[in-house]
Amino acid sequence: MIKINKMTRGRFGNKVLQYNTLRQLSSILGVEYSCPSWEGQNIFNLSLSSEKPVTTKEEKLLTWRECIEPDWDKLKDMSDKYDLVIDDPAYVLHNTFFQFCQSNPREFLPIKENFTNILSPNTVNVGIHIRGTDILGADGNQGREIHDPEYYIRSIDLVESEHNNVKLKYYICTDDMNFASFRETVRYLQSKNYPFEVGDINNHFLDFCILADCDILIASSSTFVVCAAFLGKEGKKVIHSRDWMVKNKEHLPWNSKNTPPDTRKMQLSFDDFWVNLCDNGNQFYKVWKLM
Repeated sequence: MIKINKMTRGRFGNKVLQYNTLRQLSSILGVEYSCPSWEGQNIFNLSLSSEKPVTTKEEKLLTWRECIEPDWDKLKDMSDKYDLVIDDPAYVLHNTFFQFCQSNPREFLPIKENFTNILSPNTVNVGIHIRGTDILGADGNQGREIHDPEYYIRSIDLVESEHNNVKLKYYICTDDMNFASFRETVRYLQSKNYPFEVGDINNHFLDFCILADCDILIASSSTFVVCAAFLGKEGKKVIHSRDWMVKNKEHLPWNSKNTPPDTRKMQLSFDDFWVNLCDNGNQFYKVWKLM
């Protein structure tokens, strides 16, 4: 069996990725799975366990080290002997997405019907995600992940140039309306008289479903919008920051130069998610344009 006993302490996007890892591994290894209740049940039709989740096997934490270059025979042998657990600090989140994502995540995380087709009909809907708050503190590596206003403005210009004579509408979702990138993006849309709406800063479930229902995403570095890209409406065109991809390809340090070697290896595994995405991703998640 593959199990989550406790959802990650990370925010919503990381929880979605942890649950996707659970279901992908269950499918690949041909074993049952179990998961506690979590906030994703608000918007996803979730199956939290196999029909017969009870087991008496000893538990073993499955870590990122065993998942970056998975040995499937070894993992299957481990799953026969143990109940594999992917709780913190396993760190099997987006850093293992491309290794494990062999089935369409939409099969495991279907959005409830009342949260689908919620945007303007007969319109190309463009979601813009602007990450604030946590990106400025220690969790955001002291601003390493900031996308400046120019990235969003260039991306809007690209969308407009690629969609002549098409009705467009923009939806801006953020957790920080004081962040410069948000203010400047709103000001630019207003100056161009482009139709737009701002999501609900107090309802991240609604914001997620808005982004997931869009045709085009102008994305940040957040796992929140990453998950919206590979869930919900299929065939999205996803734009990412070229500068952000370069930072990951060059494996620039996250923070202190005195980072312990094992921690640095773990950080590199998260860098490599973006490198793999930039190199073509997979059938469920690709980049349309880098700006």
